Amino acid sequence: MNTVTDAFVDLCLRLEITIELSAQDEHYLKEIFHLVLMLTLNGRVVGRTDLLSRESSPGVWDANEPLMLREIVSHFTLSVYGEIGTEERQLLASGEVYGPDLYDELGEPVKILLDGHEDYPNMILKTKLIAADPFDITQPLSAGKPSYFDRLVRRNSQIRSDSSAVSSSYGYGGFENPESINIIIQRQKLAANLTPDDHPEKPRRLSNLGSSLGARFQHLGNINDIDEAVSHLQTAVILTPDGHPDMPSRLYNLGTSFLARFQRLGNLDDIDNAILRLRAAVSLTPDVHPEKPSQLTNLGSSLRARFQRLGNVDDIDNAIAQHQAAVDLTPDGHPDKPELLSNLENSLHARFERLGGIDPVDHAIVQHQETVSHTPDDHPDKPRWLSSLGSSLQTRFQRLGNISDIDNAIERHQEAVNLTPDGYPDKVKRLNNLGNSLLIRFRRLGNLDDVDNAIAQYQAVVDLTPDGHPEKPSWLNNLGSSLRTRFQRFGNLDDLSSSIARHQAAVDLTPDSHPDKLKRLNNLGNSLLIRFQRLGNLDDITNAIARQQAAVDLTLDGHPSKPSLLSSLGSSLRTWFQRLGNLDDIDNSVAQHQAAFDLTPAGHPDKLKRLNNLGNSLLSRFQRLGNLDDINNAIAKQQMAVDLTPDGHPHKPSRLTNLGISLLTRFKQFGQSHDVEACIAQFSVAASSSIGPPSARLTAAKKWIHAALINNHTSLLAACECAITIIPLVAWLGLSIPDRHQHLAQIGGIVRDAAAIAISLGQCDKALEWLDHGRSIVWTQILQLRTPVDQLREFEPNLANRLLHISQSLDQGTQESNPRSQLKQSPEEEARQYRALAKEYDEIVDKVRSLPNFRDFLRPPTIYRLVETAKGGPVVVINVSDRRCDALALVYGVDGVIHIPLPDLTSERVAELQVELKVILKSSGIRLRALREEIEAGGDEECKRILAELWDNLVKPVLDSLAFSSDPEILPRMWWCVTGPLAFLPIHAAGVYDTEDSGEKIQDYAIVSYVPTISALLEQPDAPEHSPFRHLSAIEPSSGASYIPNTEKEMEYIRRRLQNRDHIVLHKAEATKERVVNAMKDCNWLHLACHGKQNAKNPTKSALLLHGGDLTLEEIIRLNLPHAEFAFLSACQTMTGDEALPEEAVHIAGGMSLAGYRSVVATMWSIEDELAPKVADEFYAHLLQYGERPDNRKAAEALHLSMKKLREEGDIEMLSWVPFVHLGV
Repeated sequence: MNTVTDAFVDLCLRLEITIELSAQDEHYLKEIFHLVLMLTLNGRVVGRTDLLSRESSPGVWDANEPLMLREIVSHFTLSVYGEIGTEERQLLASGEVYGPDLYDELGEPVKILLDGHEDYPNMILKTKLIAADPFDITQPLSAGKPSYFDRLVRRNSQIRSDSSAVSSSYGYGGFENPESINIIIQRQKLAANLTPDDHPEKPRRLSNLGSSLGARFQHLGNINDIDEAVSHLQTAVILTPDGHPDMPSRLYNLGTSFLARFQRLGNLDDIDNAILRLRAAVSLTPDVHPEKPSQLTNLGSSLRARFQRLGNVDDIDNAIAQHQAAVDLTPDGHPDKPELLSNLENSLHARFERLGGIDPVDHAIVQHQETVSHTPDDHPDKPRWLSSLGSSLQTRFQRLGNISDIDNAIERHQEAVNLTPDGYPDKVKRLNNLGNSLLIRFRRLGNLDDVDNAIAQYQAVVDLTPDGHPEKPSWLNNLGSSLRTRFQRFGNLDDLSSSIARHQAAVDLTPDSHPDKLKRLNNLGNSLLIRFQRLGNLDDITNAIARQQAAVDLTLDGHPSKPSLLSSLGSSLRTWFQRLGNLDDIDNSVAQHQAAFDLTPAGHPDKLKRLNNLGNSLLSRFQRLGNLDDINNAIAKQQMAVDLTPDGHPHKPSRLTNLGISLLTRFKQFGQSHDVEACIAQFSVAASSSIGPPSARLTAAKKWIHAALINNHTSLLAACECAITIIPLVAWLGLSIPDRHQHLAQIGGIVRDAAAIAISLGQCDKALEWLDHGRSIVWTQILQLRTPVDQLREFEPNLANRLLHISQSLDQGTQESNPRSQLKQSPEEEARQYRALAKEYDEIVDKVRSLPNFRDFLRPPTIYRLVETAKGGPVVVINVSDRRCDALALVYGVDGVIHIPLPDLTSERVAELQVELKVILKSSGIRLRALREEIEAGGDEECKRILAELWDNLVKPVLDSLAFSSDPEILPRMWWCVTGPLAFLPIHAAGVYDTEDSGEKIQDYAIVSYVPTISALLEQPDAPEHSPFRHLSAIEPSSGASYIPNTEKEMEYIRRRLQNRDHIVLHKAEATKERVVNAMKDCNWLHLACHGKQNAKNPTKSALLLHGGDLTLEEIIRLNLPHAEFAFLSACQTMTGDEALPEEAVHIAGGMSLAGYRSVVATMWSIEDELAPKVADEFYAHLLQYGERPDNRKAAEALHLSMKKLREEGDIEMLSWVPFVHLGV
């Protein structure tokens, strides 16, 4: 192979050019080689006549002769970018140049360089690989006419290039393909390595390589890139002689690389070196130089970064001076002017945050608005100016609280995002800025969409940022904070867990020396603190304090973040003190909050928050030590925080509540009446506010009730009414059912206490309404979703149809789906859509209530409607409160409520009875059906004692007051609605069982049923007339649990009783969840003989055990079976309930009622296998004696009679028959 062949092979390897040659084409290799070179030089076609034809002689070319190369070159992939330097311009040795595109921009032809030439490295820098169509030259080249070469050049002319370095402002110098920068750097390294150290071009090539590596670091975050960039740039500076015209630019590039590395790693040496180099660059650059403003502004940014790390005021003052000089040197209308102004604003803002003074934001907004208004949408810098304007508007909102500012900020950020192409490196920053503004608006206004959208933006930013990118920890930190904020509003533990995970990842990815490490440690500590407050795990509070203490210890005094870190630590120490009572902790807490307050300048948006926190810690110390100065100072601080917080601010209710607590505490200590009046005023305003989290408002309402009780304040009933109204907002429909239950479990007995207060004040009607409205919240919400809208459809069909559609989606716990989209959504997206539907549902309901005749649409029923539930028999509500215990009865034909005091019943004793019953059941081995052990004699006796006490202190006083008589021939129906721990006691079996005398047991007086709320009876329409009777029996599914004896006998009894009626039986492996559920939809009667289980940790996961899978309570609730009538649950624990939610009927029987079964027989604990078939046999015998089609309204009577017969015929243990209960109509 000759030298030309070697050079050609080398070039092809370096440029990754693929050229297919036939064996006989080696003769033309030199021609092809030169042709390739011509096509790679700056995209311009350069010709030599001795290379354009096989037979032409040097210097001669016939323009009319065809150029036949198709059989030689079948295809290749190459193109070019870059500029040809003036030192490379030289007239070709021979030949002529054809057409205007054959010259460079100065009209000079371009030389061809071979390997070994001193300028060969420059040629390498000016090549780039792209895909091209198959190369086909079949037409003759004619002078002055478009050729294939011309078309190729035009096709590739859109490729931007910069042969010197990749621009960091665009990330990849205009290339959308990330691989482009890798090719550039590879060639720049090759060129630099081929250049001797003493070559005059060596510094330039090293500087360009360093800048390109810096750009790749900015995009991908590889530390090796920035280290390598700094190294090459330092060498470039060293090799550049003093006085060289490029010295300022190389110092500038080196300084910005030091700054980039400092921002990633936080090494103080780097920021010092950055400032040193940038100052040198500025000093060597005349003011008239076009790069001087950029140098000044980067110097200012470096000084600001050091100020934010060390807090030296000289640094921020110098930073402002540099930024101001940059602005002054830039004429109005210059495209860089807005960015320079933005950098100046950032430094002014940093100084204001730390030291106070004149707020610079108004001037910045005017400047940004002017720039934006004069910039067309297609201008590449328009998104940047919009983003700067949005950030300034956001800053002003945080200062002054004008809602229009934050609204406009979000609009500007959204515009910036919309105008930024996907894949553009700044897209993630603009998404992040949009998320920031959305989160700020949510914290002010509480709009659900804002926090969901903020999290969506942050999640997108995290997803779009590769691992290892320097900004990834920052994005994770923001996502973690937004998830924590949403948890604080809605209480979903998944949000809090995700928040902690994101904060932990941010901390782990942040080097110890990074300036933001401490903030991220602090944020992790904040989330751990909140989890401790929710779950009480001591590890969380210990870890929170450890991280926050480390952040404080490692932060220098004067650092702008110091006050925030001190405040967070103070709050955690106060919480720790409240748990363990260590005086050192509360003293330390006060000290941290005082320091945080002192270090926060006047006018700072967090000044009031720190004032409030200081007051809270002073209050806690007073409650322990009783120092008058502490309580007076606490009130003074909190009063100031309240006075300076504008109305409508989201923190106003909590600050009012804190002040009220301190005033109430001082009143209790010193008895000054004006304090209690003042605290009631604070609580009432906070509770009645339309802003702030409902949980905070409920806290205020509870404090209001407590304070009003102290001096019998006239606002007492109003306080109770306010609390009852807020409860459904706390357990909002847009939350998952488990989350709603979690909120309700934390509320406690406030409804029962409010009812007791109303009863004491003679407001029994109001008490009954509250007991109906404030209990079974989730039950009521689900029933409301299933409320017919026929009447509304007559007036507003579109509104009715939309409401129905949303209600059905919410009822199923699903989101609206696009039928054309089969994309599976993430749990976050599903939850977000569910909340959006719930929000729209609330809006539509409010709109319906504004219509004539629909004012009470879906509002809780008043006493006048509740009385109608007593048509079938008396309805009795038993209220158990620490204040008093009472029965409230509704009797048809009697106006209002019959009040029956129960002086011998106390909440404390009821709770004891509940515990005693649990002990009896446990000691008697009563667990699952088929695992039940022989009942010990002592268990029955203890059970009799409990039933007798319930009879004497509860049931008998009620029956006597209602004038019930013991007539076994005519027994009325009677419904009991019990509250608190009574929900777990067998009221239906109360009586004295040590005597055979009649009239000493409840079953001697009435047929007893239970209802979760009174209004549940209003929601129970009769079964459709003439609907066919279809019965489903699912018997002993093969669930993997233990075998249940006598289930076959139970099935045979039912078959015998049903005779030739329509009856479907699913037995063992046939009784799969899918088949049972499908059959439930077709059948209106149901009998289940299987295992049941109550899940104490997650009650919605309580289940019936079927073949191949459990049918959970959550799934049962969603069934919505409008034609269902009756269900017999011959399983264990189907009406056991959740002790943390006694008011919510969270059990399988309740779920069956919600699914549509109007009447349900269930069990309070496990049942005896020998007895279960007998109960079923007797039950259906009594039920079917009334006719061919059984009536579900007779189910309670049938159960009553069957139990009576079995008791009379045999020796049945109390614990065997007592668990059978009836729920519903």
